[in-house]
Amino acid sequence: MHPATCPRWPSDGDRRLIELELSLPPDAAARLPRSRRLAALKTGRARNQPIRIVWHDTPTADLLSQGLAVAEQRGQWRLEQIGPNGREWPLGAPSPVLAEASSAADLTPTSPVRLMPVAAFEGRAIALDLLREGEAVSLRLLDGVMRGVTAERRAARLRMAGDAVAVTALALDLAEELPVAIPCAALASETIAAARAGLPAARRLGAAGLPSDLSVAEAFAHVTGHLADVMLHWGELIAAPPGPDEPRALEPVHQMRVAMRRLRSTMSQYPAAAEAQLLVEARRGLKQLAGVLGPARDWDVFCSETGLAVGEAFTPEAQVARLLAVAERRKNEHYQTLCSFLNGAEYRRLMIRFASLSIPESWIAAVDPEQAAVLDQPLLDFAAAVLGKRWKRLLRTGEAIDHLEAATLHEIRLLGKRMRYAAELFSSLWPGKAPRRFIRRLTGLQECLGVLNDGAVAAQLMAELGGSGADRAFAVGVVRGFVAGRGATHRQEIARAWSRFRQTTPFWV
Repeated sequence: MHPATCPRWPSDGDRRLIELELSLPPDAAARLPRSRRLAALKTGRARNQPIRIVWHDTPTADLLSQGLAVAEQRGQWRLEQIGPNGREWPLGAPSPVLAEASSAADLTPTSPVRLMPVAAFEGRAIALDLLREGEAVSLRLLDGVMRGVTAERRAARLRMAGDAVAVTALALDLAEELPVAIPCAALASETIAAARAGLPAARRLGAAGLPSDLSVAEAFAHVTGHLADVMLHWGELIAAPPGPDEPRALEPVHQMRVAMRRLRSTMSQYPAAAEAQLLVEARRGLKQLAGVLGPARDWDVFCSETGLAVGEAFTPEAQVARLLAVAERRKNEHYQTLCSFLNGAEYRRLMIRFASLSIPESWIAAVDPEQAAVLDQPLLDFAAAVLGKRWKRLLRTGEAIDHLEAATLHEIRLLGKRMRYAAELFSSLWPGKAPRRFIRRLTGLQECLGVLNDGAVAAQLMAELGGSGADRAFAVGVVRGFVAGRGATHRQEIARAWSRFRQTTPFWV
């Protein structure tokens, strides 16, 4: 494993032990010790003690800018990673402790000399010992108040430690009964952000890079954890209701769908891993998410791009304006459906599964020996095989592109998208400019094909609106004619983009 990007969980011989951190609302924290699911698993009495953690930084927030914080608890000091700083840790894990000492000055030779308290968490820590299907699991509930200089807010975190399979199963069970969820930020990061009246920085954004020294299984766990964390960040922003005078931001829906598509593409590249039950369930959950995220984004694109262009081109037409108003309402309906899903148990359980998938040992035991051999091969060989297979299929489908029907062009766009996601994922394994050139030309081709797809999606959305009458038929006809005319002008651009792309040498050969 690469220590800077893929920290390992603690091990106990052949067993894999994990620690998972979940967030939950304060009212749910009060109900947790009385949970019916935990009652039958308890092996002793709950232990309750006060807890107080104070995080420190320089007056100019030097540590926070590096994704770090110094914590003091009962006279002991530790340096915690709380945000992005070049290191990553498995999705759902508590903040990694980078150093411990009896004083702040002894943490590292480069520790800032002048530190000051910036935020604190005060409350109770309740510990429970459980036994689930013969495996010990320890629970530690932190229930208290995040405090800054002038503000405070209730918060609760549940930390579970034990066998990977037992911890995952128990977390999934609890998510059905209580609103426990993988948090978007470390407790320290959330507390400091609350004290500053801001938002914690995202732990991960964008595509995932891969160190070359990972096995195939480790790379899969790394990428799925990264992309699920990206989805978690954007999902939090989508589910948060906008202010009374604030328009709903479009970017989070777009970015979450991109991360979801990258994740689904990654899972399709690892057919051997996909046989494990945990991955089968995760794929099913992603399909559910796609079913509510896709329509919200499609209506976003129509209302903010295609519909906007139609409205500007046909400003005097009242029928078109009424149609666009109906489209805006339909977009809002899909947003409400999406937000309901993101606030529901199925989404919380999906993210718990991906937190477990960040650890190969959580699922690799379910893979048969032949598939395990595939997952244990050198990553470079695996990546070259995946890229070569997708490349050949794309070239074969795109022959005689000048004369292809719209349905085949749509298939080429989808194949190109899968090709690009694979190229983005594995490009860091090959040095030089060739990967960037390949991705840039493939992206140009996709953008040209995307104009045709926008027209096809717009036609589908018009059919979804339904309705009758001459006014509606006129407005729908205007939209369809507009997008069809715009798509026709891109045929030559598609041919040129395809020619440039075909001349590009694959960077993995």
